[in-house]
Amino acid sequence: MSASEMIAEKIKNLPEIQAQAVSAFIDEISASPATDATELMRLPLTERRRILANQARQAEALYRHNPELIVEDLDEPASYE
Repeated sequence: MSASEMIAEKIKNLPEIQAQAVSAFIDEISASPATDATELMRLPLTERRRILANQARQAEALYRHNPELIVEDLDEPASYE
């Protein structure tokens, strides 16, 4: 099974709002060049802060408009399988 097929299969089992969030995330990472943690740390501080601030704004907007994505009071990490 290819990665695309596996992702499509997993998305089918998610609630619609979560499936949309996953699809949006995939679109975002597909549209931008890949940057791993090492590459990020090599960037100038101002560039790192700009990238991380943008990601924080996007995450805030996502959770503000979709409060059902927020999981509270977990005693252990959530499993998304």
